[in-house]
Amino acid sequence: MFSNYKKIEDLEDAYDAEKKKIDIELQNLNEQRFQLKRENDQSYEAFLYLKSKMNYSDDSNTRMMNIIEECDQEINDHIHHRERKLENYKDEVRKEYLKQSEKIMEAD
Repeated sequence: MFSNYKKIEDLEDAYDAEKKKIDIELQNLNEQRFQLKRENDQSYEAFLYLKSKMNYSDDSNTRMMNIIEECDQEINDHIHHRERKLENYKDEVRKEYLKQSEKIMEAD
């Protein structure tokens, strides 16, 4: 990953750029989580409005809550999986950076 860098300054710049990319992706995942949660909340609010206007049963409320909870769980599982992948990648990037920085230091 960083093996083509021969100067420590270039290596540090590349490492910082890669960390920023990862941090941005993690931030985007967090924003997606909150946006999807907000959308689920809005869907539930719309359901409650329709329930009152259309006289839906209490059983329909339970079913709707189950659907929303399942959706929330799937979203969280998916986002956690992607976060773990990014965190693992972040660790790999750090290891590669340290390995290449040692090589550069030894060469100097």
